[in-house]
Order: sequence, then structure tokens, then C-alpha cells
Amino acid sequence: MMKRSSWPVSAEQLLQQTEVLTGSGSWCLNLATNQLLWSEQTYQLFERPLDNPINLDDALGYYPDPFRAQVLQAIDEALTGKESWQFESKIITAKGQVKWVKNNGALYRTEAGSPYLFGSVQDISVTNDTLNQLKQSSASLNTVLDNILDGVITIDSYGIIQGFSRPAERIFGYRADEVLGKNIKLLMPNPYAREHDQYLANYLSTGKRKIIGTGREVNARHKDGTIFPIDLAVSETETHEGKRFIGTVRDITQQKNTAERIEFLSYFDRLTGLPNRVRLLEQLEQWLAEADVAVGCINIDYFRRINTVLGERAGDEALQHVARTIREIALKEAIVAKDLGDRFIVACRAPYCEPESTVARIHELLATIREPITLSCGTDIHLTISVGVAFVSRYTKANGALLNAESALENARQSGRDQVQQYRDKMISSIQQDYRLENALRRELANIKTGKASGFECWLQSKVDDRYRIAGAEALIRWRHDNELIRPDHFIPVAERLGLIIPIGEWMLRQVAPVIKATGLPIAWNVSPKQFLHEQFADTVLTVMREYNAPLSLLFIEITENLLLHDHDKVRAIMHQLNRKGVNFSLDDFGTGYSNLRRLQLLPVSELKIDREFVQNAFESHRDRNLLDSMILMARHMRLSIVAEGVETQLQADYLRDSGVDLLQGFHFHKPSPIPDWLQTLDN
Repeated sequence: MMKRSSWPVSAEQLLQQTEVLTGSGSWCLNLATNQLLWSEQTYQLFERPLDNPINLDDALGYYPDPFRAQVLQAIDEALTGKESWQFESKIITAKGQVKWVKNNGALYRTEAGSPYLFGSVQDISVTNDTLNQLKQSSASLNTVLDNILDGVITIDSYGIIQGFSRPAERIFGYRADEVLGKNIKLLMPNPYAREHDQYLANYLSTGKRKIIGTGREVNARHKDGTIFPIDLAVSETETHEGKRFIGTVRDITQQKNTAERIEFLSYFDRLTGLPNRVRLLEQLEQWLAEADVAVGCINIDYFRRINTVLGERAGDEALQHVARTIREIALKEAIVAKDLGDRFIVACRAPYCEPESTVARIHELLATIREPITLSCGTDIHLTISVGVAFVSRYTKANGALLNAESALENARQSGRDQVQQYRDKMISSIQQDYRLENALRRELANIKTGKASGFECWLQSKVDDRYRIAGAEALIRWRHDNELIRPDHFIPVAERLGLIIPIGEWMLRQVAPVIKATGLPIAWNVSPKQFLHEQFADTVLTVMREYNAPLSLLFIEITENLLLHDHDKVRAIMHQLNRKGVNFSLDDFGTGYSNLRRLQLLPVSELKIDREFVQNAFESHRDRNLLDSMILMARHMRLSIVAEGVETQLQADYLRDSGVDLLQGFHFHKPSPIPDWLQTLDN
């Protein structure tokens, strides 16, 4: 490598031109005197006035933690033998602006042994987000330091190499002394080598340029003859020896390979090599603009068991086997794609998708998949698939076509699997409804979280004592969405399936707690098994009640018998934890589920709610009346309070009261109403 003193262009001029080209600044620190010098460009980058001298402490002050420590560490490492450093960091300029910069530095000792640190800093705030901009930032910095990633090559107006940096040696495989004085064409493959001299001559005579001052991707030639891609940026400068062209080069072979890999993964499945869902949708859009299309969704039945029992390698083999089988049976005109998980998609356009032959081919696929396969581990496995197929008309949207096929697939799975189902219009209605409900519920919860108005409403239905006076209430959720009151049995199952019942349940408790505090009456709060078994359930109950200073002894948590089917020890522990704090438990819908009386005796349940079904039926037959009487008698023997719901007539009310029922609930006394309306009934 040539010494700087032998370069035909002065180091200072080259540095100044490089700073202008790259938008970077340089600096030098005399370690003997601790004097720090900044170039004009560096002052501009840090937004510090030129007439305000800089010292090391001032410079470090622009770097917030932990980046300041990173700078100090780099200096320490340079002093202890590390040749150079390079890293990215955040700075806060003199005007308070946050920037991202790339820092480069190295240690230099004079012949007298005086130590200096020198380097550059480049603003990469704008370019930090894209690969090409990062490459240009790194390339420009390499013209300042000779030991970082990019190579710097200087040529004269005849194309003769005048400078060849150490990174350039690494990139091209030549030593500097092998290329200095030779034409730059040595590093170019054809047609670049053949045309370079003429191009350079044309530029010098006309001034018209294509690459000066810009970056572009070109091919280069390695010493061993290999052709490889580089990123090239060329600038020019005038020296006392004439015009010089400075080329900054970077080997982008790895980046190109990575980009190609990313491109492949963007449109193809890594395991099977099949197109992915994105690629299939693009193809479907093209086909549906011109013709009718058949779309089939294929799902491997119970695939998770293979991964769980035999491991992921066995699962991968099974997926590859299914992919090959589908590809072999599908028409060559079809596109076979791999979707997420264990799902495949097949599509074919008219005239190759006649329904009868398509369904026949799917049945052939079902039969072939059922045949046992032997994995590399020697284990035989049996697979089945469920298939949904949709025949869609021209101009249908690709997503809509795929949704139809997925709806048919879901129907095949629900109908017992290992079969094919063809899409019918009514299949998609429930899926669309659930999807709309899910999105709407999530929006409501987001509104609650941000303090916005919510469509959820807490209603209360009174419970009356043996004198028919209000003695408490049950909290019931309502949802007003799009000016319509949605029934709980429509949205609660969706909320439970998605886990949204947990934040919804907490919202309800936050409505109940202040009512308990204000009225001093017991209020029942319904809780689903998923909510009850959530790890934070007990803490949430105690925290919310404490926030509102509401007595825990007036909170009745209504659970259903289905909860008792879950982990009994966990259920019992949670109930006892809350009961010790004063919380009461009521068993809702008693008699309609799985009643294990022995388990019930071990749980701190203080109240049984007789389901409305038994109340209504008791006045239709003696047998049902005897059943109701037995339930009341059993509850009495277990020393439990009794609530009867669904009371709609005075006859029912009088009979239940006279039979020893403690509290009555039903339309005969009060219909559910919003909290403000219910509170008014107390005043009346």
C-alpha cells in the first residue's frame, strides 16, 4: 500500500473532498496534550459554533449513556493495542437534536512516538433504515480510514491506478504493488473492461456523466478470475497533478446472496420448496381477472401429534411427503402452495377445474395420503387430510376465494375430518360473524384501556327476600354495538374462546365494586372458568375491591358447575384464598351441569342458585315439583343459602318463599336495568 506522502493528491485535500462526498467529519486527539481538533464538517454535524473550541469532555458530553461508555472503551482498547474501532451510536447535538452516527477511529504514533487518535464521524440518521444507504455510508467512511470494510481506489484521467487501499486488496485479491500503475480495466470483466477507456474519454471530452457522484451495482473481477458484484461510488477531484477519480467499492456478494434468499423466502416455503400463500394470492389475482378458478385448502389431520410424539424432524418428513403427493396428483396446470403450519393450498383455473373431475382428483389424493409411510427413523405413520374446495367465478377477489375454501375446510374438520367438503354460501356466515365480533370486542377493550367511551354496559337484576324487598342484585353485562344491544350469549362465547373474557370480566368487577360501596348490598358477579383459572384472578379481585374500598363480604362470585371439572386442587386453592378475605361464592345454574356433591362439600360455597328451568317446570308436573323440593331440601341440609331465578309469577314466588328459598330473582319482581336506573329503584 502506498504511503500517504507518496500519493499524488494531498491528504488534506483528499480528506476535505471525502468529507464533502460522504457528509462526514473528521477529528484528531493529541493524547499527550489532550487537545482535540475537529474539522469544519464535524462542527456542523454536532451543530456546534466554529468559534467555540472543543475539548474531549465537551465531545463526550454529546454522547448519552451507554454510548459515552462505548466511546471511552474504544479509546482504551486503542491504547492497549487494538488498531481501530467502528461502531454506531446516538448523539444529542448542541441544539438538542438526536442523531445516529457511525464512529471510526484508530491510534497513530509519530516517528517520535507521540500518540494521536484520529477518525471520522458520519451522520447516518436518514440512511440507517435501508441496506443500500448503509452501504453508501460505510463506503464513504472507508475513504478516511484504511482498515474498515470498503476499499478505496484512485485512478487518473487515463484510468491508471494511483491508489489501492488495504480493503481493496482484500476485496480483489491483489496486493497494491501488483496493480499500481496498471489500468483499472484489470479489475473489470467484459463488457465493462472493453468499454471503460472509451467511456472515460467521452466523459473527459463532454462532461456528461452517469456514475460520477452516485452509487451503483456493477460486476468486478477477482485476481483468480471470479466475477463478483460490488457496490461502486465514484467521485472526482482536481489536484496539482491533474484530475483524479476516487472509487469506493464494497463486495456485496453476501448481501446479494442474502437478498436472493430473502426473495426466495418471501415467495416460497423453505421446507417444501413450494410457493407460499403470498405467491399463490398473486397468481390467483391474475387468474381471476380472466377465468373461473377452483381453490382447495388441505389440512393434515391431527398433525401436532407427530411433532409431539416423534419430534419435529418426523413432522418435517411428513410435510414433505404430503407436499410431494399433492404435487404428483395435482394437474400440471395447477399451482400447489404451502400455507402456514400443516396446511396446503391448490388452485387451478378454467378450463382445467371442472367440478366433477376436480372432486374426483381430491378423493384420489385422500386415498393416497391414507397409505402408510415409513419415516427415516423406521417408524410407520398413517396420515389423513381434510379438504375444503371452492369453485369461484371470474372477478372474485383472491382473498375471498381463499376464504371460501377455508370455510369449506373448517366444515370438513368439524364433520369428522378425512373428507372433502365443497363450499356453500351459508358456511361463511358464522365465520364472518365471529371475525367481526372479535375485531369489535378488541376495539372496545382498546377504548377502555385508553379511557375512551365503551359500548359495554353493566346491568343489574334485583334479588328479593321473603318480604319481597330488594336484598341485592346480580350483575349482567350488555354490549351496545352499532346502535344495537347484542345478547351476551352471542359475544361471550367468542370472548371466552379468544381469552378476551379476562379483561371484560375485570371491567365488570370495576362496575360492581362502586355499587357495593354505595349501596351496602351484596352483588353477584359472574365469572367464567377461563377467567377464574387465570393466574392473576385472585390478585385482581382483591386489588379492584381495595381500590374502591368496597367490602369483600358483599361480593358474591357466581361460578358454574363446569368449573368443578377443571383442576380441583387449583380451584379449591383460589376459592379458599378469596374466601379467607371475606369473598362469598355462589354456584350458578345448579343442577344443569356436572354435580359432584362430595367436591361441593369441600369448597367454600355459601349459596346455590336453582336454575330457571327447574322453577318453570315445577308448576307443570308433580315429578318436576318433587325434583325442585328435593333440591331445596338438599341445600337446606348442606346449610347453604338458596336463590331461585326465573321467577315470573306470584304463584311461583309464594311457593318458593314458603318452601324455604332465601332469595328470589326474576321478571316478576325486576327486569335487568342499567346501574343508574337500578339505583333509582332503591330510592323508590
